[in-house]
Amino acid sequence: MKTLFKYLGGDKNIWVIALLLGVISVVSVFSFIPILVKVKGLSYAYLFFKHFILLVLGFGLMYGVHRIPTKVFSKLSKVLFYLSIVLLVLTMLVGESVNGADRWLKIPFVPFSFQTSDFAKLSLIIYLARQLVKRKGEFQDLKVVARYIILPIGLTIFLILPSNLSTAVLVGLISFVMLILAKFPWKWIWMSIGGAVGAFLLLLTIAKYQPEVLPRVETWRLRIVRMFSDENTLDPTENMQINNALTAIKNGAFTFSNGTLHGPELPGNGVLKHYIAEAYADFYFAALIEEGGLPTAIFVIMLYMWLFFRFIKTALAAEDRFMTYVVLGIAVMIMLQVLVNMMVSTKLMPVTGQNMPLLSMGGTSAWFTCIAFGIVIGISRETKKSEKPEEALGNEIA
Repeated sequence: MKTLFKYLGGDKNIWVIALLLGVISVVSVFSFIPILVKVKGLSYAYLFFKHFILLVLGFGLMYGVHRIPTKVFSKLSKVLFYLSIVLLVLTMLVGESVNGADRWLKIPFVPFSFQTSDFAKLSLIIYLARQLVKRKGEFQDLKVVARYIILPIGLTIFLILPSNLSTAVLVGLISFVMLILAKFPWKWIWMSIGGAVGAFLLLLTIAKYQPEVLPRVETWRLRIVRMFSDENTLDPTENMQINNALTAIKNGAFTFSNGTLHGPELPGNGVLKHYIAEAYADFYFAALIEEGGLPTAIFVIMLYMWLFFRFIKTALAAEDRFMTYVVLGIAVMIMLQVLVNMMVSTKLMPVTGQNMPLLSMGGTSAWFTCIAFGIVIGISRETKKSEKPEEALGNEIA
């Protein structure tokens, strides 16, 4: 095992966590896809092997990316950002519609599509990390920070917003955290937040009279209304997804009935996964609890917390600020997705679509998660390499 980790390089803890999440994903997703089999008319074998192959390819990407020097990402940060903007525009113009939203872009010559917002999130993190380091001495110059920092964030959010409000909000939160960590002036942060809120309210006002501007506004409104409305006043079919998710969580609890202890449904025996439309993705956490119970949920949460701790440790040990900001941005991105998936499943926030990183059946979205992991592991590998000469010198002096 030591030889394997020595060959892989980087933080072995992150490798272990990634592999554990991958194994859990392969087993759980196979159990959570009956509704997809029913709706799409596809076989279990096809969906299982598709997910398995995509995940294996994702780990291949993780390994390949972690071998790329971090300075390459720094130099390509602008190119990656501009490419993400082009892809987001193309998605708005010719993207594939899923649930009434144009979020997917077809990959030429292969039978796959991908969410351009996944690429945009990661590209913006890399670009923003580079600019926060490069423009550090010019933070008081509004023209500079507006051109290189505020406007790129706003443009990314603006292009994602019409089709995916939750991802647009996540991009804003990731950027907000990165700006604070880089000690970006609060006056510009508050100005940006005020401008964003004003622009969003203006769009909502325009959409009220021209619905085609933001066709999903009514969907957003209904989800918020259902979130805070009394269940007795709602049509059960309108709130079926979240009601089934909550019932699934209840089924996963340990209870006493007639002197008998009843536990989780156990893997493969879940009932509600047949009725939750996104049990393998957006409501993954609910399906996980139904079949694995609270202990499994706690184990998965602890894995993500362990991952977050290793990311933070990697960020603090990084050689330069660019590396630190990139790792912190990725850490926030991963953990926000985890929190949203759990909060949606437990009705702590309105229904929205965010996968559990490396666990949900996300298709190509898992690739971008693997790429993000690869970048962090690569940074930890470079950090360890730079420490070795110093350790050797210390041994010689001793």
